Amino acid sequence: MSSTSGAGAPFPSLEWMQAYADEVGRHPRADQIAADLQGRYRFIIDPGGGFRRREAYDFVVAEGSFDAVTATDKPAMMVVTASYPRWKKLLTGQSNVMLSLLMRQITVEGDMGEITGLISDTRPLLDCLSRVRTHFPHAA
Repeated sequence: MSSTSGAGAPFPSLEWMQAYADEVGRHPRADQIAADLQGRYRFIIDPGGGFRRREAYDFVVAEGSFDAVTATDKPAMMVVTASYPRWKKLLTGQSNVMLSLLMRQITVEGDMGEITGLISDTRPLLDCLSRVRTHFPHAA
């Protein structure tokens, strides 16, 4: 669903993050995701391509709800950081998370024991990334 132009939420933006939260909420396993993955997950977009600033957003999972907020100083269970061009490739399906991790093109920080235990539960979250109608206003 991602596109380089046209309709869709601009990436990165709070609007895009909320569209992602809404997409996760529509997932057939949403109730199970909310029960298993309660916490705060931070997405950091570093400069790259035509994108010139660092932005950070939190995806907050609580029992029965998924919300997006501008990142705060509250601790996150997991922090995923990548450059704007890498995020664009992930969202458009030109790259995948596991390969990007292996190639150190994205970083994941947090309690790795806990994160490793959640990998199968996070698959729906990864699937929803590319389902958000996305507009990329910055050249990559």
